[in-house]
Amino acid sequence: MAVETRIDSGAGIITMTDSPGGNRLNPKLIAALRDALDFLLRSEAVRFILLRSNGPVFSLGMDLEAFLGLGEGGAALDEGRLDGAGAAFRAGVEAYAGLLEAVHGAPKTVVGLVEGPVKAGGVGLAAACDILIAAESADFELSELYLGLIPANVMPYILCTRMPMKRAAYLVQSAACIDAKTAAVWGLADEVHPRERMEKALRSLGRRLMRISPEAAARQKTFADVLRGLPADQRGPAAVQALVDTAADPRILEAVRAFSGGEVPRWFERFRPEGPLSGLT
Repeated sequence: MAVETRIDSGAGIITMTDSPGGNRLNPKLIAALRDALDFLLRSEAVRFILLRSNGPVFSLGMDLEAFLGLGEGGAALDEGRLDGAGAAFRAGVEAYAGLLEAVHGAPKTVVGLVEGPVKAGGVGLAAACDILIAAESADFELSELYLGLIPANVMPYILCTRMPMKRAAYLVQSAACIDAKTAAVWGLADEVHPRERMEKALRSLGRRLMRISPEAAARQKTFADVLRGLPADQRGPAAVQALVDTAADPRILEAVRAFSGGEVPRWFERFRPEGPLSGLT
């Protein structure tokens, strides 16, 4: 199997299973990730999703040989033209772009866990997550320009949502490999922890996520995307209206009364996973 999926105390955990092979984003893995994501989003038992690998390597990017038909049984290239492989390549690129959008637009919080190398298209997959947790041993590299390609599908998730333009341009145009601490300073990673503290950090995050209103989490993600697309002079009024609309929800009033009475909202749940969240335990 390209991925393994399990639900543990409200966490929907997707584990890519070919770390030794680089978890290359080929048609099989992309389809498996979409299926796993769709399954966990439909499950009422899942409050948040954790995307990880079964070893240090998160993902080394798209399997270009598979998509260009260069592997065994693939369509042959003819005098530099893609021919039959061209349609497969377009389909692969579109499937990858659809996966990134599905992760980014998921109505539940998606946490990415990076514990080692992540390169090229794998950076896009990591950056599309709402929260990216990295071990100090992780590193990030966009090396597409070495092959004459550009990381076009990755750019919306590092340039438009995570990193300043100049930082993103440097990362792409220099093909630099940056460590986890640098990635955090630049906005690519959200938390960085030493190996021995990864499990504790993930469980702490899980406890907080299990206290967040599922409806509010989905609403916040939608509002953030709307806000980014608005002209500056429309953002303030849109924010006011969004908060007024949210406060009118009877469930919000119920939550405020609960806090005032020393109780907790109905969506608070305990987080007590039975299995490890990090592969570095």
